[in-house]
Amino acid sequence: MAKTSLTPVIKIDEEKCINCYACITACPVKFCMDGSGEKLMINHDICIGCGNCIVICTHNARSHIDDTPRFFEDLKQGKKMAAVVAPAIAAVFPDKYLNFNGWLKSMGIEVIFDVSFGAELTVISYLEHIKHNKPRTVIAQPCPAIVSFIQIYHPELIPYLAPADSPMLHTVKMIHQYYPKYKDHKIAMISPCIAKKREFDETGKVDYNITMLALKEYMEENGIELSAFPKVEYTGPHAERAVGFSSPGGLLDTAERFLPGIRRRTHKSEGVHAIYPYLEEMVELLDTDVEFALLIDCLNCEKGCNGGPGTGNSKTPMALIENPVRKRRHKLEEYHGHQKGEWVYKKYHKVLNKYWKKNLYNRSYLDLSENNFIKIPNDMQLTEVYKSLRKNGKEDIYDCTACGYGSCKTMATAIFNKLNKPSNCSHYILALLQEEMKVEELLNLLTSHISSASELIDGINTIVQDLSGSIETQSRSVEESSKKTEVMVKSLKDTSALSRSKQEAIKELIDNAEMGKTSMRETILSVQGISQSVDGIASAIKIISAIAANTNLLSMNAAIEAAHAGDAGMGFAVVANEIRRLSESTRENSRNISQTLKSIIDGIAVTSKQSGDTDARITEMSREINDFAGTMTSLINTFNELSAESNEITAALDSLKEQSDEVKTVYDKMLSMTKDLSNSMHELQEIAKKKETVRQ
Repeated sequence: MAKTSLTPVIKIDEEKCINCYACITACPVKFCMDGSGEKLMINHDICIGCGNCIVICTHNARSHIDDTPRFFEDLKQGKKMAAVVAPAIAAVFPDKYLNFNGWLKSMGIEVIFDVSFGAELTVISYLEHIKHNKPRTVIAQPCPAIVSFIQIYHPELIPYLAPADSPMLHTVKMIHQYYPKYKDHKIAMISPCIAKKREFDETGKVDYNITMLALKEYMEENGIELSAFPKVEYTGPHAERAVGFSSPGGLLDTAERFLPGIRRRTHKSEGVHAIYPYLEEMVELLDTDVEFALLIDCLNCEKGCNGGPGTGNSKTPMALIENPVRKRRHKLEEYHGHQKGEWVYKKYHKVLNKYWKKNLYNRSYLDLSENNFIKIPNDMQLTEVYKSLRKNGKEDIYDCTACGYGSCKTMATAIFNKLNKPSNCSHYILALLQEEMKVEELLNLLTSHISSASELIDGINTIVQDLSGSIETQSRSVEESSKKTEVMVKSLKDTSALSRSKQEAIKELIDNAEMGKTSMRETILSVQGISQSVDGIASAIKIISAIAANTNLLSMNAAIEAAHAGDAGMGFAVVANEIRRLSESTRENSRNISQTLKSIIDGIAVTSKQSGDTDARITEMSREINDFAGTMTSLINTFNELSAESNEITAALDSLKEQSDEVKTVYDKMLSMTKDLSNSMHELQEIAKKKETVRQ
């Protein structure tokens, strides 16, 4: 079964809508109202067309849709039309309803029928159904809003709807059946009900649904005064008490004439707050053995059709509405001889029976439940919606009706179906206000912390900037240190190489010292031998000449050895010179030989002593040279180690330089980030100040 698109019967002026949600309050089905947006909209496919939202709207944001514009256009084009007028006309145009017929005639309407007579036929259809089918209950169906409610929301009640047409359609079918002259005429229904359009679309029997209110407004706009038109009676037989069918209880009054006592077996209900809950209760009891009223006389509008949304009488006092209808009813009752007894009614019923034909007025109903897309949330889903509404426990279920739905559960169901939003819940708004108060405290605290944090960020930013400069200086220092270290390492390597070359020279110096020491010892021994020889000069004077020659030769050798001894041998060289002179002058100075020998012996003694000292010094010098050689060896080894480790130092410095570059890069990024953070904190501080200004 596919969804059926229903004709819109209510329009919204979005500029006038203020989202007051009075329309939701007034709507008996609620969910046709879509409050999820900025303006309340209508889902026409689940709207029953009751028009209650039009009545309740004090901003004139809602109005009815009918066929009046098309009706006038077709009249201008000369299309043949028959008008069918509902009995509520007497309440809309008191005492001028027949003048209204005169105006219709002047507009080009060829014939006018009274729905009241169709209402008489409707009662016969109901009673025939009760008599022959013996139903558990019969729900009267003159009201199309109630029929749509059952079709869309509770199709299980469709079998209990009276299987007969409404008074309007009874009248139309009667025209087609018994007035063939007008069979092809367009049917213009003068109606108090905007929902009738749905009935006419479904049955296809009526061409125009023209509300009495639209015609009344048309007359006022065009300065039309009905009293200026002649009174014109309806075509066809007159109705009797069914002219009160548009009033609450009008059905029962008419039925009592056919079946006295039926009132006691009837439940009468009017108004959206009465009939729809009653029907829903019926649904819950269908599977029980409870006994329902035989007839349910029900109307959507509390003041009946006389106060329907298509009349403009919704706010007119009930007494003023009922009075002209009551006057007309009394008049027709007198016309039909009400005071002459029941036999008059029997005669009238025979007239009615001429226009009632079995199966002619039968009505079936469409099941429109596919239009109802509303999903009922389960307990878990309902809980989730409640949480979104800040309803965390039973104590939060206010059922305050401020949202228009009458209960928190219905509101939650609307939200679950995306037909409303939490911001339309008073509890939610109150919870937000309470949270906002806490948020305001938190905002003040946050503002304080933001201010402190901003100062800290500024301080950190300054430190980071200084640190960035220090890092840059450090990087340059590391780079310079690396270069200097490389020079130092090169110097160490050169020094190490030079030390190794000097080590060889030291070794040669040690060898020369050892040789000098040996030579000095030999010299000492020689001096000692000379001393002994001089001691024997006295006894060997005779051979002085030979000795002098030998001494000259020895002095030459001694001079050579003294030259080998260096500075230490200088004294010895002097002696050698003296000896040589002595040997040369020995032959000439023999007379002074004794004295000279004595001097020689003294010189030899001194020379021997000095040679001993020189030997000691050479020995000490040799030792110190050996120590120096050892120290130099250790120093060279140290230089070698330093040279080897210098490579590691150079590598470490290179790594340190790279790390310094990376640290500098990181600190540059950190500086940029702290600047961004500082800017963000200042912006946040400004936002907090603006928020505080707005609150004030």
